[in-house]
Amino acid sequence: MDPFIVDPKDIVYFVLGLGLLGLTALPMVCGRRLISVPTIYVMAGGLLAFTPFAMPIPNPLDGYTQVLIIEHATELIVIIALAAAGLAVDRTGGLAGWQHSIMLLAVTMPLTIVGVYLLGVWAGLGIGAALLVAASLAPTDPVLARSVAVEGPNEGDEDDVRVSLTAEAGLNDGLAFPFVWLAIAVAEFGGASIGESLSAVAGDWLVWDVGYRIAAACIVGYGAGWLVASFVTSRHGDMALGGANAGLVFLGTTFFVYGLTEAFEGYGFLAVFLAARAGRNCTRGTDNDTYASKPHAFGEQAEKILLATLLVWLGTFAASGLLLDTSWREVGLALALVFVLRPLAGLIALLPTRGDMFQKLAIAFFGIRGMGSFFYVAFGLATASTGAFGDPEPIWRVTVITALVSIAIHGALAPIAMAHIDRRKASDVKNVAAQKSA
Repeated sequence: MDPFIVDPKDIVYFVLGLGLLGLTALPMVCGRRLISVPTIYVMAGGLLAFTPFAMPIPNPLDGYTQVLIIEHATELIVIIALAAAGLAVDRTGGLAGWQHSIMLLAVTMPLTIVGVYLLGVWAGLGIGAALLVAASLAPTDPVLARSVAVEGPNEGDEDDVRVSLTAEAGLNDGLAFPFVWLAIAVAEFGGASIGESLSAVAGDWLVWDVGYRIAAACIVGYGAGWLVASFVTSRHGDMALGGANAGLVFLGTTFFVYGLTEAFEGYGFLAVFLAARAGRNCTRGTDNDTYASKPHAFGEQAEKILLATLLVWLGTFAASGLLLDTSWREVGLALALVFVLRPLAGLIALLPTRGDMFQKLAIAFFGIRGMGSFFYVAFGLATASTGAFGDPEPIWRVTVITALVSIAIHGALAPIAMAHIDRRKASDVKNVAAQKSA
């Protein structure tokens, strides 16, 4: 046996170990430079594809099993990110506190879906494929939006920009699901036009995919989250042990709520976020207020481990030859979404809300796309009948290009924008204090 033949298993351990160690140092190295940690990991994955250390990765273009692997890997990181996001926000819900997020959901998301659908058809996608891409790229990603999100419970960094983007990412990743189901229904119907297809499937879609599934997610998610939180903070729960099992509580609650909701045919993503919100509401303002930080910290660690792996996968997948047949219209779709469509749709929604123009522009612009989009594409392709969406390669290509653009641009600009917001907030606090003392 040749002693210099490298076992692929060893490569996986080496790359993953180096990647996880990098997460502890790279944030300090990047600072406010125009390159982010996710960008570095994607680049590393791309470069590794051309070396002997290239990791064996699942390629969703190689068959149904590979698509399922991507679906479940991205599903896992999204539900963990959603649970962490739900715990992070201290601000109570309501129209006043969450007005920006509500407008983003009610106005920006539908406008974005319509806009991306039209761009998708222009780029050469079929009506079903264009609708799947639109539904997949419309939500702000709860995973990669961490750079513009609230840091965690009791951190004191809850300005309108961070709260709005955190809440939007938590809610819209679940509310995008009805449009993924709509894309599946339209693709399987196979109508000659979008109007014909929508008229045929809209009734069942509105009743089941919009009405029932959202209601089930809200009821099961919030109810189960409240029950678990009540037990955890009781004299029999983990709170009585000083939070020794906070990680188990986080994963157990997340998986339990997700599985229960999905069993009732509700949207598990939405339910997980609402369950975390229920848990935060149970502890806020009580003697147990500090407990939420412990499961949240574990959730962040678990999310980072999965994210490092998936970013390397993304870079390797992008460098595997996927982008060789990219058309200028596909690139145009991605650029239009990141630089025009999302910012414009966001600004339209936010004009009547409170805040100055810089805050509204920041909220509108930082609609980061990422892992959630890959889940929706994989889910749609795996769930629909074979061939319903036509050739899957353009769908993956557009999604990957958009994610790469978003990771590079939003990742570079987010630290600068957030630092500017923090300086303005500190200045406002100083001015108020000076006025009081005058």
